[in-house]
Amino acid sequence: MGIEEFLKQSEGEWISMRSAHSLAFKQFENIESNIQIKILTKEDKKIKSFLQENNYKNNDIFSAFEMSWEGISTWNNENNPMELSGNSILIVIKKKQNTGLIIRSVGYTEKIQAISNYSFISDGTIILSTTYNETIAEERIWFISKNVRCRSSVIKSLNKEAILQTSFASEIRKSNN
Repeated sequence: MGIEEFLKQSEGEWISMRSAHSLAFKQFENIESNIQIKILTKEDKKIKSFLQENNYKNNDIFSAFEMSWEGISTWNNENNPMELSGNSILIVIKKKQNTGLIIRSVGYTEKIQAISNYSFISDGTIILSTTYNETIAEERIWFISKNVRCRSSVIKSLNKEAILQTSFASEIRKSNN
C-alpha cells in the first residue's frame, strides 16, 4: 500500500473506540470518538492559507486532508466523562514510493504544529513517527478490511527513557445508509 491508496481508503466517517494506558499516571482511559477524514485539493483555501502561513510551497505537497474528531473520554471519571474535539489539516510530502512527511497543523500527542515521518511496511501498515517538544509518538495504522481499521500508539518521553502512554483503537467506517 502507498500513501495514495491509504488516503482513499481512510476518507469518510469513522466510529472509534480507543483504550489508552497512561503508564506515567497509572491510569486507564476509554475514548469513544467520531472521526471525519476528508481529502482536500491543493487549491482548497484552508491548504493555501496553511502553506502561506508556514512558508511551504504548493508544488512541494503531494496531497492534503483534514481530520476532525468529537469524542468522550473517561480520563477524569467514568461518571463524569470529558468531551474532546479538534481539527487538523494534514499535508503529505511524498519523498519516495513508501516514505515521506506529513505536516500536521495540530499534532497527535502535543497540540502544536508537528511534522511526522511516514513509511509503509510490507503488510500495508503505515508507521508515523513524530518528535514533539517533550515527547516522541509512534503510531501504526492498518486496515483489517475496507471498513475496519486499527491504530496503535506509543508515546515516549523525548529522552526515550520512559514510555508514557500506549493505546489501541479499532475504527469502523460509518455506512451511508
